[in-house]
Amino acid sequence: MSIKSLALVILVSVAAVFGADKAEAKKEETKLISLGSMEQAFAKALNKRQMLANYIVTEAAKLNKVSESDKKVLESNLANARQQLAVLNLYMDVVFGIGNRREYEYDKVKSTIYLKVGTVNDTFARAVNRKSAIAARIAQLDEAIKNEKDKKKAEALKTQQDNYKRAHAIIENALFVIYQIHPKRQYTYDQKSGMLYLKSNPEEIAKLQEEINKNKAAKAAEKKNAIPDEIK
Repeated sequence: MSIKSLALVILVSVAAVFGADKAEAKKEETKLISLGSMEQAFAKALNKRQMLANYIVTEAAKLNKVSESDKKVLESNLANARQQLAVLNLYMDVVFGIGNRREYEYDKVKSTIYLKVGTVNDTFARAVNRKSAIAARIAQLDEAIKNEKDKKKAEALKTQQDNYKRAHAIIENALFVIYQIHPKRQYTYDQKSGMLYLKSNPEEIAKLQEEINKNKAAKAAEKKNAIPDEIK
C-alpha cells in the first residue's frame, strides 16, 4: 500500500479544522490545517483495526449462507478487509511498537503486569526520530558505497542499504496512514497540546475544501458499498 495511492483518499477525507498563522512565507500567507491530536490519531487507528476485525468475523460467518454469486463478492470483500487489517497491524506496530526495549508497570489493584509503550506523544516522537535515523544511515551507506573500491564489499553495503530503504519506506507509509504525514510536505507540531498541523496556504485550502465537497457529493450519489466506509 503506497503513499501515492493513499494520498488523495486520506487528504480528502480529513475532517480538517483550519487555523491561521499570520506569518508570511515567500510573500504568501501561511495557513495551518489541523490534522488532529496524537490521542485522536491513536484512537482512530485502534478503532479502524477493531472495525476491520469485527467486519471479518461477521462477514465470514455468512459464507455458508449465501448463493455462489454472492459468495464470490463476499470472499472478495473479505480478502480486501484482511489485507487492510494486515497492513494496518504492521503500521501500528511500526509506530506504536517498542523494539527491543522492555519496561514494565505493575497494577497492584488488578494484580496485572503491563508492558509500557509510552505516551501517545512518546510514540510519535520515537517514530519520527527512527525515520530520521534510518534516513541518516542510508545517506552514510550511500557515501560508503561510492568510496568502496572492493566490488564485493560495495555489493554487501548496497544490500545493507536496500534493507534500510525498505524499512524507511515502511515507516514513511506508517506515519502517513496514522498521522497523514507526507514526506514532501511541511508540518508543525505543538508539544504542549499534542496537535499536529500541516503547513498550507489559502489557495490550497480552497482547493482542498472543493475536493472535500466533491467527495461528499460523490459518496451521497453512489450506492452503499458492501464494506462500511469507516473501514475502507
